[in-house]
Amino acid sequence: MKYFLLSLIAVSLASCGELRQQSNKKADLHTQNELNNNALHWEYDGEHDPEHWAELSPEFIQCAEGHFQSPIDLESYSIKSIKHDLLQFNYHPCSVDLVNNGHTIQANIEASDEALIANGEAYALQQVHFHSPAEHQIDGIIYPMEMHMVHVNEEGKLAVVGVFIKEGHENTTLAGLWEKLPEQVAEHVHPEKNCDVLHLLPDVHTVFHYSGSLTTPPCSEGVEWFVMKNPIELSKAQIKAFRKQYHHNNRPVQLQDMLSVEEID
Repeated sequence: MKYFLLSLIAVSLASCGELRQQSNKKADLHTQNELNNNALHWEYDGEHDPEHWAELSPEFIQCAEGHFQSPIDLESYSIKSIKHDLLQFNYHPCSVDLVNNGHTIQANIEASDEALIANGEAYALQQVHFHSPAEHQIDGIIYPMEMHMVHVNEEGKLAVVGVFIKEGHENTTLAGLWEKLPEQVAEHVHPEKNCDVLHLLPDVHTVFHYSGSLTTPPCSEGVEWFVMKNPIELSKAQIKAFRKQYHHNNRPVQLQDMLSVEEID
């Protein structure tokens, strides 16, 4: 099995863990920041689209002036081969709070210790959300959707696992969340069944890794990205159900200088 890095790193999987009060506080802070940014009314189309995000607030200046912005075309950078194993996933089924936040459908996850171990650092899984079409590209290929699994460590540093989504068989893991997607902004839905987070990832865990940014305002940098090379599948009906709510909520690809890709076996 090959693992890829974009400064590219390797991956394996696993759990939501026990709650930690400090992680909950960080999750609450992250949620509050999202609410503040939503109040500034940024969009994906029109006068408040990605080209104008930096003009909406001084807090959004990195959207225009940042040097390590996301998303990117992953295979537009040179590739070097190394052998290393720096990632470990520790997931298990979790209850979720599904919300329409005005920009996407987001599944809030109970903050948990050591859901992701990246280069020796432990990250708690906070939330999972979706973009259509995909934000990252692989050699110019654009998938119908992309899932982002957002993690945070004790210092507040973010790590995001990106998973491409293609049309295919029904995704039984996401079926419970898709039964009733919240249609109204700020509407919450609480699915009866837990979501088996482990099975949100593809069977083969080859990844691209690079240091980038949030793909939404304020476009903060220093985000560790781990983008799975292999996609998962959603049925045509499942993709259509999401696009009924959000058919265009992706930021265009950005350019980074001096970025290398490392292929990991």
